[in-house]
Amino acid sequence: MNCNMKHLSVIMIFLLLASPVTFSQTKLAESIFDVLEVTSKPVITKGDPGTESNLFGFEGGRALKFNNEYHLFTTEINGSPVWNKTRLAHWKSCDGEKWTRLSTVFESSGNFDGTDTHACLWSPMPTFDKSKNCWCLTYVAYRSKPNDEEAWYRNYDGRIYIAYSQVEGQMGIYGPYKESGLLLEPGQKSANWEGLMGVDSFFPYKLDSIWMAFYGSSTEVNGLASANNLSGPWERISMNKPVSQHTENPIVTQLDDGKYIAFFDGCGKFQRFGYMLSDNGVSWSAPVIIDLEAHTGKWWGLTRTPLGLISAGNGLYTLFFTAYNKNFYNVPGIWSAKSDSVFDGYFASLGKIILKIKKS
Repeated sequence: MNCNMKHLSVIMIFLLLASPVTFSQTKLAESIFDVLEVTSKPVITKGDPGTESNLFGFEGGRALKFNNEYHLFTTEINGSPVWNKTRLAHWKSCDGEKWTRLSTVFESSGNFDGTDTHACLWSPMPTFDKSKNCWCLTYVAYRSKPNDEEAWYRNYDGRIYIAYSQVEGQMGIYGPYKESGLLLEPGQKSANWEGLMGVDSFFPYKLDSIWMAFYGSSTEVNGLASANNLSGPWERISMNKPVSQHTENPIVTQLDDGKYIAFFDGCGKFQRFGYMLSDNGVSWSAPVIIDLEAHTGKWWGLTRTPLGLISAGNGLYTLFFTAYNKNFYNVPGIWSAKSDSVFDGYFASLGKIILKIKKS
């Protein structure tokens, strides 16, 4: 680590301990990327091997490259009620084009009366914990019950859990995984901007000797938390206001030049995905949207979750993303619909794009 990075670590630790914590929201003029390639069709879609019992498709999670192979940990919306019955799945590919489903890591209970904290499972994020020489998954678990006239209860009271592979070392990525702890939950220690969904996303990343994490809550807002160890205890540090808005499920990657980038789902406001940049992993830029709507081979109606950048060297990056064949934001009253029939024919597939850093 160079002297500048050592100095930066001192600044970050000061920011973590200081109260209140403030974050810059500098507007970026344009994207730092050129889009070189967009797959003309999904790389995983309905009818492909491994999707036989997947009812509504894929959403959330993380793709990474390990041991010269691509690994995907994602949520499969495998039952009804929609967004209630889910499972966390592990897929693998040699080339990023042809995928094989390896396993179901965990499956939700599908409980629909609000009594089970694991009624719905979402957003599996694999991270290698060097301190334990072990792969872990962090993920969101919700209660679930029917909506009423005032609130959306399909996913609410979210909590972040961590599960560790029962096989030590790098090859333990294949699991099996065992839930071993609770990292964040709603309650007295929540920030005042957190909503009914509780903690609805979590992505940990290492900054020198400390761990940071983006965590989210309804509606479409994100803050930062910190910990000395990946397994916790975690403490919220952006209590006064969120770091970003209309940015769901941020996934942080360090670019080849050392900067940090967080790709996110732009949800209802943007209905496209985008990213935020940071020089230090603490202060983040305003959102920058990647607009793929003019793509001539566009096969989706709504892009959903980007699954994290994967570096290919020389400023090239692969980005996998989930996308629905139709845009459910165009359905009137979609969030208060009494029947899942409004989702008939919807399926979220997996796509891939290639990005290149623009020359300065």
